[in-house]
Amino acid sequence: MLQMNGYGTVSNGQMKIYDEETTLYKGLIFNEGSPQICAQPYLQALAEGDIANHVTWSEIGYNGALVANTEADLWSGSGTYTFPVAAAGMEVLSSNNTDDIGTEIFSGTSSGGSLTTLVDATKDFTGGTPVAAGDCVVLSKAGATPEWGCVTAVTNATTLAISGGFSSGGSGAIRSYSIIDKSAKAGAQCVKIDYLDANYIEKSEIVFLNGTTVVNTVNTDLYRINRFTIIVTGSNAKPTGNISIRNIADTPVYGYITAGYTRERRIMYTVPSGKTLYVTSGTFGYGYTHNSTHFCRIYTRANIDSTINRLTGNIFYPYSEFICANNTIVRMFECPRKLPEKTDIKVSAIADYAGICTVALRGWLE
Repeated sequence: MLQMNGYGTVSNGQMKIYDEETTLYKGLIFNEGSPQICAQPYLQALAEGDIANHVTWSEIGYNGALVANTEADLWSGSGTYTFPVAAAGMEVLSSNNTDDIGTEIFSGTSSGGSLTTLVDATKDFTGGTPVAAGDCVVLSKAGATPEWGCVTAVTNATTLAISGGFSSGGSGAIRSYSIIDKSAKAGAQCVKIDYLDANYIEKSEIVFLNGTTVVNTVNTDLYRINRFTIIVTGSNAKPTGNISIRNIADTPVYGYITAGYTRERRIMYTVPSGKTLYVTSGTFGYGYTHNSTHFCRIYTRANIDSTINRLTGNIFYPYSEFICANNTIVRMFECPRKLPEKTDIKVSAIADYAGICTVALRGWLE
């Protein structure tokens, strides 16, 4: 063994590095006497899962009805977005009363199962409206870990095979469940709400649509809606109507999926408790139908004063700004924008002429 200046040792061609206190740096890997490093760009390594406790993040926003000289936020609901003021239950509905309905044909608590099966000894899945391949099994729709899977075979009267497994990798054993008849309606049938509670803890719930009839969430602790997506559809593979999640008093609307699309376009996001968001890039675009040149001012905002790193409630400060004139700007932020836990972010725009605006932001959470 060869001592190297008191900071490293070499033994059998392997080098170990120590600090002044002789504490081994275990994170630095050497191979055949040379440091083993990742040659990929940081973000590519992150996307491959090579950096522990980091996950990619992206949001897209769209406003298809900018009004001239009127500030608007970037979401499909148009106009100004209102964040909830308190945790509460919410309601979900479609603007279509024919296709956007989830038809539940079986429900209960499973008596057994596995990562790829669900068993209920008290049911006959071949009776009544029988379960068929392609139907959706939803587990714990308002529980700690709501998830879903696709039936690939009815093994016998009491057992369903879900060969692709459930969405969060959970087991079908001893779980509350519902089975949605995928063939019953052509449009959207189930939506998933990813939200934060009043403590900014990440949670989710799956809701079965009932057309224009409002369906209340089971959970009553929804405080920030971070993602709103379609997870089960019929043959059309998309909703026929506009899907909304809103206050139980009907307004404000907190999430909006435009008819024909499978997720909301909304750059309103809140950083969960214990997480930090780094925004690394964005695309910013504005378009209009007119022969003359017009412009749109687009700006990203957050309710934090970065000079003192303090949250500021309903006061939003800008941290990047762009001018578009019937074009799109792609921008990499040389120094990623660091946004701590509980920060609300949004993107807003104001144009001198009616038009459309679209924005996408990218980064990571850690």
